[in-house]
Amino acid sequence: MKNQQASRQSAPLRRWWEKTVSGRDTSPLTTASRLLLQAASALYWLGLKGNLLLYISGLKRRTTPMLPVISIGNLTMGGTGKTTATAFLAGRLCQAGLRPGIVLRGYQAQTGREPVILYDDPASKRRDTTVTGDEASLLSQMLPGVPVAVGKRRETVIARLAQDTNANIVILDDGFQYFRMDRFTDIVLIDATVDISHQQLFPAGYLREPLTHLRRADQIWFTHSDLADPAQLSRLKDNLRQIASGLPIVETKHQITNLRLVNGQSVELEKIRARRVLAVSAIGNPESFEQSLRQLGAAVTGLRYDDHHYYTARDLQEIAAAAHAQQAEFVAITAKDAVKWPDQELDMPVIVVECQLQIISGEEMISEVIERARQAIGEHYD
Repeated sequence: MKNQQASRQSAPLRRWWEKTVSGRDTSPLTTASRLLLQAASALYWLGLKGNLLLYISGLKRRTTPMLPVISIGNLTMGGTGKTTATAFLAGRLCQAGLRPGIVLRGYQAQTGREPVILYDDPASKRRDTTVTGDEASLLSQMLPGVPVAVGKRRETVIARLAQDTNANIVILDDGFQYFRMDRFTDIVLIDATVDISHQQLFPAGYLREPLTHLRRADQIWFTHSDLADPAQLSRLKDNLRQIASGLPIVETKHQITNLRLVNGQSVELEKIRARRVLAVSAIGNPESFEQSLRQLGAAVTGLRYDDHHYYTARDLQEIAAAAHAQQAEFVAITAKDAVKWPDQELDMPVIVVECQLQIISGEEMISEVIERARQAIGEHYD
């Protein structure tokens, strides 16, 4: 079977925006729309710069959190692998004898005004994913014993962690643009498969901030480095080094470590080699998920939903129809999709693909983060 790719229609507004900013459509109407987005991007830049300048100048004071904070963030509109990177760093901090907690805003979370903490309490593990968001639910499953907290005002969430758990350090997921709060380390993730050198600022492109703002970061972590074209990755690193000279770079990959059925039964990795697979995903970078399955030897067709999409019974009907149309033998989903998967069976196996972040180069930079964490904890409790 050819590596075809099916694509579910996104929300109309997002579909229009993606077509417009891609530059592939050169029709007069789309060109005019692109000019309007570029004008809006200039206004966005002014607001962003103005807000950041208020904190840099001291006219607005940054808050000091109740626990030391490491931020893992990015410059683009999602899809860089923050959840997997956060789980990796939390695991390494635990191995070093530290006690991390994780704080998220919680995309589409319905937490209300009070923070929600997922911890060892079995009742908290059973919270509806719509309350905490899919990423928090997944992190809580991946990291038993590590408190995961969700809330809009991150300072308040961290205070609750300090009060109600034994955490002595916090990983702030998606915190690079959270200007209002101090942290001792900023890690920025960049997807190595995407050349962001010529990307424009939102809404004319996918950048949340200009590339020059990388100078605020302490480290860059390239994700999916094993899937990137080596020449493109080399050019991208050279470009970023010119922008932020001396900024340490870590190269990583998302390594598939386990396959299991949705009921938890383990599946051998060899099981999908040379088999037809429908890869269903609602993540920021579905191409990387599909490519990782191809590296295992599967013949992959992709069915893509919007990031953070919550699956319904109707979706399952659509997925089953697509699987049969492509003569797929398995449906494969990510662990992030699994926490939102309906309690309903398909007439073929649904395999959950679990992966972990692995370091390709720059291991010494991870050791540096851990050492800085020890120092920050020591200074905090002096």
